[in-house]
Amino acid sequence: MTVTPLEKQVTERTNKPMNIANDSRKQIREMSDDWLLTSNEVDALKIIYPGCRDEKSLNDYRELRTKLLKKANNKNFVCMVSSTNQGSGTTHVAVNLAASIALDHTKTALIVDCNSYTPSLDNYLKEKPTFGLSNFLEEDTQEIEDIIYPSGIRRIRIIPAGSKTEHAAENFSSGKMEKFIEMAKKRYPDRFIILDTPPIGYYAESQILASICDMAILVVRYGQTTESQIKTGIELISNDKLAGIILNNK
Repeated sequence: MTVTPLEKQVTERTNKPMNIANDSRKQIREMSDDWLLTSNEVDALKIIYPGCRDEKSLNDYRELRTKLLKKANNKNFVCMVSSTNQGSGTTHVAVNLAASIALDHTKTALIVDCNSYTPSLDNYLKEKPTFGLSNFLEEDTQEIEDIIYPSGIRRIRIIPAGSKTEHAAENFSSGKMEKFIEMAKKRYPDRFIILDTPPIGYYAESQILASICDMAILVVRYGQTTESQIKTGIELISNDKLAGIILNNK
């Protein structure tokens, strides 16, 4: 079974391109979610939502959202979530950051899987995707709506890593990724873009993305990260882009 990206379904139903310049907030309110995860499924994935069992995490991510919005002067932003080591939980943080943004009915979040080595965002999709980021950058498709999929969480969309990952670093450094981000930002002026990336100390892709994002979060795995690794991560991101460090114990 092939799943059709939700935003392509919307465009096809209206028989005209989505007007991304006018009344974006109305478009966000009217975004169709053809399937949603149940409360039990969301709890199992440890994703926050209004009234979730993990009230502490809900409040922590709300506080994180507030701090990032303040840093961005309450404007939409592109935030990179990276780490110092494999298995630090960047995807978990990226999804919950997006969920905290989407709690506001006038905002939508797009999570982009930039980790071609251990992609994880496919786990949040209903079916295996046809295209992803690497396919767009390799020009298998020129339509950005072909790679945007519903996440099962209201107002959150996902772009998976895609199937062509052998030239990921070259694609990111060629300017294609920067152009892609600009295209994604223009679709909804009120959309927040979260980049889920591999460990910044090990892969060139994350270092490239650090230079083109608005801000970055460094995820540190509790008990598994040295002080020197944290310092290296901060230096690679740069102090002006670093929005904070998250100590992850989940």
